[in-house]
Formats: sequence, C-alpha cells, structure tokens
Amino acid sequence: MDFLPRLKRVSWLALFVMLLFSSSVFSSNLMITRSFSGIWDQPDQESQGFILQIGEQADDVKVGIAYWFTYGEDLQTTWFLGVGPVNGNEINMKLYTAFNIEFMADNLEGDANVEEVGTLDLVFRNCNQGTAIFDTPEEVIGSGEFRIKRINSIYHDRCSGGVSDDTPSDAKPSKYEVWLHSARDGFNGKGKAKFWERVDRSDFEVEAEEVPDGTYTLKVCDVVQGEMVVEGGEGEGEVEFEFRSPQDDDKSLLTFDPRVCPIELWDAEGVFLTTGEDRLSEK
Repeated sequence: MDFLPRLKRVSWLALFVMLLFSSSVFSSNLMITRSFSGIWDQPDQESQGFILQIGEQADDVKVGIAYWFTYGEDLQTTWFLGVGPVNGNEINMKLYTAFNIEFMADNLEGDANVEEVGTLDLVFRNCNQGTAIFDTPEEVIGSGEFRIKRINSIYHDRCSGGVSDDTPSDAKPSKYEVWLHSARDGFNGKGKAKFWERVDRSDFEVEAEEVPDGTYTLKVCDVVQGEMVVEGGEGEGEVEFEFRSPQDDDKSLLTFDPRVCPIELWDAEGVFLTTGEDRLSEK
C-alpha cells in the first residue's frame, strides 16, 4: 500500500457552504491535472461524495487520492480511501477501508486496521463532471456506478483539462524547437515542431511544407493526436497542427507533453517526417 495516506475525518456539513465551480471545457481528449483536486458531490445521492487530491509519488508518477464518504447498512457514516495512478481522463484506484479504530485512538503501528476491499475508477467527462465505478464484495458495498460533480476547487485555480494546469507557478517563459527530418527516400518536404510554455498557457505547433494532396496524421509518443486533409496544393501544400492549453476556438486542447517523445507525420504510405532521436530543445 505505497503512498497510502492516513484516513481523515472531515465534516460533510461543511460542503454545503462551497460554491459551484464552472468551466466550459467539454472534451473527450482530456487530461487529469492537479486542478481536478477538490470536493466532488454525488448529485443523485444525499450528502455523499469525494474529497479528491491529485498528487505524485516519489518516482514522479501522478496519482489520485480519493476519500469517499458514504453510508453503510447501519446508516452510519462510512469512509473509503481510493489510491491509484492517473491514466488520461481516468483514475484507476484500489479501494481501502479502516476498521476497529475508536475516536481519538492512539497512533497504531503499521496498517493492520486498513484493508483492501476492491477497486474504484473515476472517469471524467470534463473538469466538473464524471462517473465513479466501484467493485467490492457484496458484504462490503457491492458494485455499481454513479455520477459525480465538482462543488469546489482550489482557490483562484482554473481547470482547463490541459497540460498548462500542471505548469509550476514559478516557471519561466520558454520556447522549444526541433526540425522534422525526412523518414524515407524520395520525400523532399520539410517540417518543424515548436512548443511554448508560460505560467498561464502552453502552445504546440507542428508544420510541414511542400507536401502533395492527401490525408496526414500527427503522432506524438506513438499516439495519434490529429489528422488533416490537404487539397489543391499541387504538390506544394502545407500541413499545420495547432494545440493550446487552455483551449481556444481555433486550436485543439493540448493534453500531452511533446518534449519527451518522438514527433512524426504520417501519410497513406507511412511516416514521412520524424524527429527521430531528436527532442524539442530550448531556444
């Protein structure tokens, strides 16, 4: 049970004084960031929900920690703790509970009174809404799913669901560039990738010139991040992919860090431009 925080008691009544945090982000291409930390309500159930924190382990792995307050068969408040890695727009957690611990009990050595009872997955549709899916033995709480909705956030924090949410507050403005080289014989086009990072936003662009008409795909970290069609270029067309976090009307939401992975452009025959072993470097 690495990175297993100690269960805390927090008054559910305090939740009713929290204000609803709004956001216009609705995207299937969503990244869970530290801005998802906060209190999440179960709008279809009475006085139940999660206290969610997005943190990290010593090896820089992003994890989610959820304190789930609900009710057992005796109608007494029941606490569960979920801990697990962040994967895109999901947090896949192991679910724990504590037992035989009295009010103000002395600190106990080890985790003998904490046991794993199942799994809990939180799947987010945007910065404010998602679904919780739990699976435990019937004698615990059984299995099922329910809606969750954010009712508060970190003070003065704005969630975009993109990489800029995780930019350190003391980060200095920086710009990174890398050339894309021909990946096969007979292709004479050229390309370039650029990444800008500031405290309040991040931008990423990939462009290629002198390409024939056709359908083109951008892959970063071996994952397809975009597709576009070039028509009427007569062999001198241009491919351009643009991303931004927070998102704007003309650019896709940036939910990945392009500095740590190969960048490739593909056509119908395969990859034709690539960074190879090169990576985006600061300019």
